[in-house]
Amino acid sequence: MVDNTKTTQKAARRFSLSWQLSLGMASGFFIVFVLFALVVTAHIKQYYGMLPARLYHWLWGTVFLGGLATFVFAFLLARFILRPVKSIETTIEALRDDPMTDVRAQKTGPNDEFSDLISVLNRMIDRLQNLIAAQQQFVSDVSHELRTPVTIVKGHMDLLNRWGKDEPEVLDDSIKSSLAEMQRMETLINEMLNLTRAEQIPIENVQEITEIGGLAHRVFDNFKLIHPEFIFTFDDDLTQVANVKVRQDHMEQILIILADNAVKYSSDRKEIHFALSQTANRVEIGVQDFGEGLSSEDAVRVFDRFYRVDKARSRAKGGNGLGLSIAQRLVTAYGGEITIESALGSGSIFTIRLPLYREDAAHGQLSN
Repeated sequence: MVDNTKTTQKAARRFSLSWQLSLGMASGFFIVFVLFALVVTAHIKQYYGMLPARLYHWLWGTVFLGGLATFVFAFLLARFILRPVKSIETTIEALRDDPMTDVRAQKTGPNDEFSDLISVLNRMIDRLQNLIAAQQQFVSDVSHELRTPVTIVKGHMDLLNRWGKDEPEVLDDSIKSSLAEMQRMETLINEMLNLTRAEQIPIENVQEITEIGGLAHRVFDNFKLIHPEFIFTFDDDLTQVANVKVRQDHMEQILIILADNAVKYSSDRKEIHFALSQTANRVEIGVQDFGEGLSSEDAVRVFDRFYRVDKARSRAKGGNGLGLSIAQRLVTAYGGEITIESALGSGSIFTIRLPLYREDAAHGQLSN
């Protein structure tokens, strides 16, 4: 409260920029007109002798009124030009009071330097708030998801501390369970870090171009190799090279998440189908399984953090409910979309759509 009062008093006593500009212009007018009046008076005296007193009064009155008019005009002009500064000040004060404020500086003038400054300020605030939100979400996720494994490990340690260390069977079981929970915590933390990074990709700074056909076939071949018990099929409808402005490791991570999810939730029919096609301005990648499928209610929430249709079964299969969230955030960060079509008992189809980039032969550049 004391700091706010001091700030208010200091702001009330300050010499604002509007006054500085107004007084500066008025002072310049006075100096120029006084010099002009003195020069004109001296020349008139030289050729015509002494001037009437009334004429002197009118001359200096004109100088005074002209200076006053200049001051008023300069003050109003400065207030008009500096309107964006007030908006910037209000926005910064709101950000200081509440880092997650919705207040943004508004462009009130033409497209000038102040407009550029306001755009930079608003983008900086959006970026800062995204980072704060990601940090808060990360802390919330960690505290929520790590509570159970920490409790399990603590329970086993308490058991061993009381009497379990003298029982070889209990000791072995507690160590194995604790190590399994620690491994799950390590995987969970790594996935949460990947999710946080996926939300902070500055797409305007990404310059890497990935050829989607070769990458999709490589992921397809790798999964055929490591899962020989599955039947993998691939419909490749590309008629030319398809490039996307996505980092190669991120694109590969997206496809691996979808393929791994298809393998994990397949049931009796162990078959995975890949599809690749393109439209005039987009490339589409589909991954289909013929497993358990999802209800319409579950399909809506399948991209939510930590969402699992059957938590016990998902944990038994090694899932933390973060893979699809990571995939969605990566695709969205690169200006694309990911959708799901699913029905209980009939499997699911995940489709990725990303902006297609082609090489401009005339300029040797990539264009959307």
